[in-house]
Amino acid sequence: MLFFKTEGRTEFVREFVDLSRVQVINPEIKGQVASIIEDVRMRGDAALVHYAKKFDGIELKPADFVIDLDKVDAEGLPLSQKEKDAIRFAFDRIYDFACRTKPKDCERGAQGYVAQKYVPFDRVACYVPSGSFPLVSTTIHTCAFARAAGVRDITIITSPKADGVHPAILYAAKIVGATRILQCGGVYGVAAAAYGTETVQPVQFIAGPGNAYVTEAKKQVFGKVAIDMLAGPSEIMVIADDTADVRYVAADLLSQAEHGSGMEQAVLVTTSQTLVDMIEAEVNNQRALLPESSAMDRVIEKGIFVIKAESLEECIEICNAYAPEHVEILTEQPEILEPKITSAGAIMMGAWTPEPIGDFVSGSSHVLPTGGAAQIFSGLNTAHFMKKISVQNFTKQMLEATHEAAEEFARMESLPAHGRSVSIRFDGA
Repeated sequence: MLFFKTEGRTEFVREFVDLSRVQVINPEIKGQVASIIEDVRMRGDAALVHYAKKFDGIELKPADFVIDLDKVDAEGLPLSQKEKDAIRFAFDRIYDFACRTKPKDCERGAQGYVAQKYVPFDRVACYVPSGSFPLVSTTIHTCAFARAAGVRDITIITSPKADGVHPAILYAAKIVGATRILQCGGVYGVAAAAYGTETVQPVQFIAGPGNAYVTEAKKQVFGKVAIDMLAGPSEIMVIADDTADVRYVAADLLSQAEHGSGMEQAVLVTTSQTLVDMIEAEVNNQRALLPESSAMDRVIEKGIFVIKAESLEECIEICNAYAPEHVEILTEQPEILEPKITSAGAIMMGAWTPEPIGDFVSGSSHVLPTGGAAQIFSGLNTAHFMKKISVQNFTKQMLEATHEAAEEFARMESLPAHGRSVSIRFDGA
């Protein structure tokens, strides 16, 4: 755990961001990813068979790549009723939020208009990591937004397992209305979805979180397909004052430290010296109650930052510069600070909104920008799964009111055919 004091220094914000946001670009990862993508492009299904064996230890045939969800009996899956109820509960909340935040077309006037319409992608893919435990929630936090957007063909990409796709992911996939599951994980799964193979139909858009290899793969296929964002290890920032309960703060910091890469970050920015003095002992006490994890211990040692700020205004300045994936406001009046936060993936306000509630069931997506990318990216939302198309319908009167300016632009830019396209409509008028 690393401790800092701002001491009112204006340069502290930049110093902290530079320290905490050091990004090591691994050229080996870039080269390996490029090689796999090119191999999938050139050899198609044969490459997928090879990489399933190499990376996942699974012998797959092309006929095994795709699971048609129409053929899956959701209620027959080996899950408890409590597990099924939790999945349905989360989907209902997230789908409701996705529908409520779906962008709407501009109204069109009866006598000519310039408007904008939103059109869903035809085919999308949602990446669902499947390491030691299934990330069932990611299935919902991606596909629910695609469904709300009106996407008709949704593929879930996930790594193959010896005992098949986890029943919880299968159940969630059925509930969210996905079309199929592609049992090809990591880079080769992303490449297959982007470029297609003899068996796999290419998509237009890929969303969802993944490790450094998946993120690099999304980066390299961007342009062939659209992507949601480039996301890395999880992070949280907690802004707190003297009213914050140290138990809650410690628990919330640890919630992000357990993701498993060992590269997560958890930042406490507080005006309370008492909180600064108590937080390390409380984190250690709560850590002792959790399972063994060398990755979590690495985060506690080097990835938890505690900053004593001079004012809440300083806390906000640090937050906007750091641009965290998640920020909690544990202050007496969080509603005063929230409007001032302009760079964050998601904001959780008050003691009754712990960050993990957003990870699972609150309603908004947990697929969020990390590593400072919240400066320029938004969290996954319904609009990501839609294209924006402008629609223009001029009347004669509208063209009469605008043609002279248009023709002048054509002259300024030496584009006579452009100007003629407009003026010809008034020849002889």
